[in-house]
Amino acid sequence: MRTRFSLYFLAALTALLLAQAGCDRSPQQDTATAPVANDSAPAGPTIGTVGGREVTPFELYDNYTETGDLPAIEKRGKLRLLVDPSRTAALPREATQQDVEIEQARAMARQLGLELVILQVETFDELIKRLNAGEGDLIANNLLITEDRRQLVDFSEPTAETRIVLVSAAGTAAVRDGQALDGKTLVVTRGTAFEAAAQKFAGAHPGLRVEVRDTNYIDLLVEVADGEADFTIVDQLALELVQQFRDDLKANVEFPEEQQLAWAIRKNSPELLGAINKQVRQLRLTRPGRRSIGDLDTIRERGVLRAVTRNHPGTYFMWRGQILGFEFNLLENFANSLGVRLDIIVADNQDDFVRILRDGDADISASLLAITKTRKAADMAFSTPYLESVPGIASRPDEQPASLQDLAGRTVCVRPGSSQYEAAQELRQQVPQVKLEEVSGTLDIQQVLDKVVAQECDLAIADEISVRLEQAWQEGIQFALPLPREKNRYAWMVRKSNPQLLAAINDFFAEPHTDDKLPDLYERYFNSPKRTRPEIEELNRKGEISPFDDIVRRYAEEFGFDWRLIVAQMYQESNFNPKAKSWVGARGLMQVMPNTGKQVGETNLFDPESSIRAGIKYMRWLHDKFDDKGITPENQLWFTLASYNAGLGHVYDAQELAEKKGWDRRIWFDNVERAMLLLAEPEFYQHARYGYARGQEPVDYVRKIDARFRHFAGLLDVFQRKQARTSTEGMSFPVTAAWQGVQTCSG
Repeated sequence: MRTRFSLYFLAALTALLLAQAGCDRSPQQDTATAPVANDSAPAGPTIGTVGGREVTPFELYDNYTETGDLPAIEKRGKLRLLVDPSRTAALPREATQQDVEIEQARAMARQLGLELVILQVETFDELIKRLNAGEGDLIANNLLITEDRRQLVDFSEPTAETRIVLVSAAGTAAVRDGQALDGKTLVVTRGTAFEAAAQKFAGAHPGLRVEVRDTNYIDLLVEVADGEADFTIVDQLALELVQQFRDDLKANVEFPEEQQLAWAIRKNSPELLGAINKQVRQLRLTRPGRRSIGDLDTIRERGVLRAVTRNHPGTYFMWRGQILGFEFNLLENFANSLGVRLDIIVADNQDDFVRILRDGDADISASLLAITKTRKAADMAFSTPYLESVPGIASRPDEQPASLQDLAGRTVCVRPGSSQYEAAQELRQQVPQVKLEEVSGTLDIQQVLDKVVAQECDLAIADEISVRLEQAWQEGIQFALPLPREKNRYAWMVRKSNPQLLAAINDFFAEPHTDDKLPDLYERYFNSPKRTRPEIEELNRKGEISPFDDIVRRYAEEFGFDWRLIVAQMYQESNFNPKAKSWVGARGLMQVMPNTGKQVGETNLFDPESSIRAGIKYMRWLHDKFDDKGITPENQLWFTLASYNAGLGHVYDAQELAEKKGWDRRIWFDNVERAMLLLAEPEFYQHARYGYARGQEPVDYVRKIDARFRHFAGLLDVFQRKQARTSTEGMSFPVTAAWQGVQTCSG
C-alpha cells in the first residue's frame, strides 16, 4: 500500500523549492510551480478502450471467482473473455482473426443471454493462470494449441491455422545458414509458444543469442522494424497485424509445421465447451482475408460486409480510444440492417479504392467519395447521393473575401490533380488577377486548410463540408465564399456487377430511420465548431475558482494531483457545465466517455461528483502508464493530459515518432508534442499503430491547461494574501529558525 505525503509537507517543500529558485523567473512561472502528480498517492483504477473495442483492464474489473461450468456462468449473467494487449492495441486497418473471435464470442454471449466482458490482462503469461483461478471464463486470444497447454486447459475445435515465422527487418538478408545468425539477438515474449520455438531454433544455431522478455510480441515486432533487435519469432497472424501499419518487416524463415489456434476454457466444463464449439464452426466460415466479388447473397452467407475507407477525420479514426467517423457510423448502421458484421479495410489513398473493389478485397467503398465520370468508367456504380456540398473559398475568419471580385490579387493554394484544381482553373478564367499556388499533391484537404490557419497560405479551395469538419477542431478557418459550380455529390461505390448490394444500399438511404439519422450525424461531424472559452479573471467572494472546488480538492488529494490543475482541466473540458456533451459523446464536467465511465464504475456522468471522480480516476490510470520510464514527474503530467485528450495510443505513437526524429521521447514540450503534430500527416500516420491523430488538439490542450493552471494559482495566491493581510493587521511575527536564510521575492 502506498503512503500519502502530508499536505503540510508538500506546502513547505514547494515554498522551499521556490525560494531556492530565486527571484529571477520568467513571468509564466511567477504564479505557480509546474503541477506534478503525487507519485505516493494510491494508484487509480485502470481503464481502457483498446482498438475501438470495449476492453476492461483486468485490475479495474470488480471481479469474482467462478470455476463452474456453463450453468454456473449463466447464473452470474456474464461471460468473461480474457485477452492480452498484443492483439487488441492498434487501430484496425483490416479485420483480424482476433476481431472475428471477439465478435463471435459476443454473438455466443447474446445467444446465451449473457453480457460479454472483455478483460485485458497485463501480460500474455497471465491468461491461463487467471482462467484456472476462476477469474475469467474463456480465452479468445489467437492461442496456439500446444501439448504443454493441453495439460492445463481444454481447447475448442481449431478456429484457424497459422505458421510460426522468424521475423526480421525488411532489409535483412535471407537466413540460409547459421553463420548469418552469429552474434545476432532473437527476442521473444515470455510464456508464449514463441519462447519454446526460439529456444529450439537457437539450439540448432549456437551463435544466436535468445533474449526472453515480458514485452508483448507486437511491441517486439516494432523493435525489430526499428532496428532495436535483430529477430523475433511470432505467428503469421501477428506479423500480418503489424504489417497493417509497418511495411518494413518480413518473414525471414517460415517454420514448416502448421499450428492450430483455438479458444481455451477450464478443464471439466463440457457444457461450455459444447456451446463454444458450435460457435467456432460458424467462426471458421467468417474468417477475414478471402477474396470475393459476390453480390448481396454472398455477403449474407459469409456474414461479413467488407468496406474500404480512409483513416481520416471524416471517415474512420480513433479518438480517446473510440473509433469514430461519419462514414464508419453509417456503415455500422447499414451492416446492422443486413444482420452481418462490419469489417473495415483502410486504404492509403482514394486511388486504391477502385483496385480494392475490383480485386474482391472489399464489397463497398465509403469515404466521402464524390461521384466522378472516371470512377464510373472503371466499372463502378454509385449509390443514391447521401450528401451534397458546394465548393468554395476557405479563409481565415478576419480575412474573408465578400465576392469573387475581392479575390483579385489574392493567392489561392490548391493541390494539382484534385477536383479543387479544376475549380481553381475555372476561377482564374473568371478572375484573371487571382494567383494560384500549387501545394504538394501528397497533402490532403485538411492539411491544406491547416496551411491557411498557419498563414502559410492566403486562401484555399475546399468543399464546405471539409471546412466544417475542420471547424470541429479549430476556430481559425472559415468557409468564406461559394464558387459558381455544381455541388459535389457524395455516395458509396460498389462494383457494377453487384446490383443487389447497390439496391440494398439505396433502400437503406431511403429508409425513414436513416433519413432521420443523417442530420444528427452531419451535425455531429460537420456542424460542431470549436468554441473559444472566456478566461476567468477573478475568484468569487469565497475565493473559489468554480462551484466544484471542494469536490475536486477531495478527489485530487486522494489520487495525488494538484487540485488547481484538475480545475483548470475541467474548465478546458466543459467550461464548468455539468450537463456538457461533446460531439464525440463525452459527458459532464470532465467530459468522460460513457464506456470509460462504466469501466471506472461511474454511470451518471452528468452528476458533478461522479464526473469529477471518473475523470480523476482516469487521469491516475493514465499517469501510471508513464511510470518507470525515465520521465520526470512534470513531463509525466504533460503526457497524462495529452493522453486524456487524444488517447493513450496516440501519445505512444508520438513518443515512438519523436525517437525516430532524434527528439527526446521523455520530454513533452518541443519534443513529443512536435511528433504529435506530425500524426496528422499521411506520411507518418499511415505507419503509426493507432493511425491518424489530430495532433494540434492535444498540443493546444496541454499548453492551455498549463497556462490556465498558473493563472488560477496566481488568482488564489492574490486572494490568500489579501485574506492574510486582513486577518493579521497589527500583528508581528518572530523569525523562526526554520525560515532563517530562506530567500523571498518580496524585495
